[in-house]
Amino acid sequence: MLLAGSTKEVLRRIHDQSLTLIAERGVRFHSEVAREIWQGAGAEVLKDVVRVPPDVIASALEEAPTSFVLHARDGEHDLDLGMERTYYSQDGCAALAIDFETGERRGTTKADIETMALISDYLDPVDIVSPTVSAQDISNEALAVEELEACFLNSSKHVLTESVTSARDAEAQIHLAAAVAGGRTALKEKPIFSNFVCTISPLTQDAGGIEAALTFAKAGIPVGMYPMATMGVTSPVTLAGTMAVLNAEVVSALALLQIAEPGAKVFYSGGPATLDLRTGAYVASSPEALRLRMMVAEMAGFYGLPSIVGAGASSAKVPGPQAAWEDTISFLLPSVAGASVLFGLGLLDGSNLLRYEEIVLEAEAAETVRRILEVRDFSDEAFALDLIMEMGPGGVYLDQEHTVTHMRDALYLSPLSDRDSFEDWYAKGQVSRVDAARDKVREILANHQPDPLPNAVRQEMNEVVEAYSPS
Repeated sequence: MLLAGSTKEVLRRIHDQSLTLIAERGVRFHSEVAREIWQGAGAEVLKDVVRVPPDVIASALEEAPTSFVLHARDGEHDLDLGMERTYYSQDGCAALAIDFETGERRGTTKADIETMALISDYLDPVDIVSPTVSAQDISNEALAVEELEACFLNSSKHVLTESVTSARDAEAQIHLAAAVAGGRTALKEKPIFSNFVCTISPLTQDAGGIEAALTFAKAGIPVGMYPMATMGVTSPVTLAGTMAVLNAEVVSALALLQIAEPGAKVFYSGGPATLDLRTGAYVASSPEALRLRMMVAEMAGFYGLPSIVGAGASSAKVPGPQAAWEDTISFLLPSVAGASVLFGLGLLDGSNLLRYEEIVLEAEAAETVRRILEVRDFSDEAFALDLIMEMGPGGVYLDQEHTVTHMRDALYLSPLSDRDSFEDWYAKGQVSRVDAARDKVREILANHQPDPLPNAVRQEMNEVVEAYSPS
């Protein structure tokens, strides 16, 4: 899958150009801790800019594992990144929501995180739960720990966080997860959450973010570095120039993590975007942005690293045709390119607007893409040559035992798409798929219960949250 869109020569040139940038121009590391690590590794440190020889970057990246498992607290939803499979995560950090009952646009709350975690716990295509919004009713000091708490209480799946801007925030999430996992040793052996930290394009690593990443790596928590370069704004207006900047940011950070903690579980990550030249609007679903995100997955494959690739984030404001085509294509391209995790289910308006029903619709698109790309059975049993010989020309297979045995695995039964006849659809009230998704949300919220945590664990979680909350 590595060469689905770009040739090896293109990927190699991106790698070479990026290492030239790091070695000759340098990357700004605001963290004194990071600069001291680089100094010890033989890099040249000029105030806050670090220049690293290419061989130091290359040798450090060789320490990173090529795959690992994202564990779930129930043990039933563990995700092996060594499989030829793309996993789907909720999107995150929206600031606004359309209230499910009133239809009014409002600020986001912790209750939105809880509700979306519950919905995603139910939906099979959503493999990973993430704090979907940046809750406006939580203080900044407690945001990271309370968001993770909301996810753990409402889902037993693996959790992926991103609202971490300091080593303190990282330590708070580690402390909370250790309470759920049964201690820090157990958490390190089977991490039930992971994180990615955003870089600052162009060519800058935030002090708090990089120190959070170092804290996660030391604790055994998988961590990715996630550039969000915007073509023509924080990177050159060309695909090639943007990929050179993006790759330099990713590998300079991942190399630092490997020097500090050899063998640390890391992701090659990114969610580059473009802008609309007519309005200046951020666009994550333009053809160029989608190609860039495909290339993020390809570069991860070039280095042999697991990946988190930004997906979804349609510019549409309401569920409908635009969201459908933009999201489906954004799921398909990086999946074809071998992405490990797609981060981006459930939000609209460039990942800034939450509508509960949208994740039901996007889960259907995600599962459709996954069914298209999944490895299929080509055994003798699947070929059914004896049966074909027996039935001969003009045979009908509907009542055959082979059909009954294999039909549920062979054919996808969509839980959402309308496949009725026109007459049946009309008789049932001409229900739109958006209305069907709203009905599914109501059904989930009324009936689904996540696996409960023991009372003792919940009490310990409460104590951790209180410890990191403002007095």
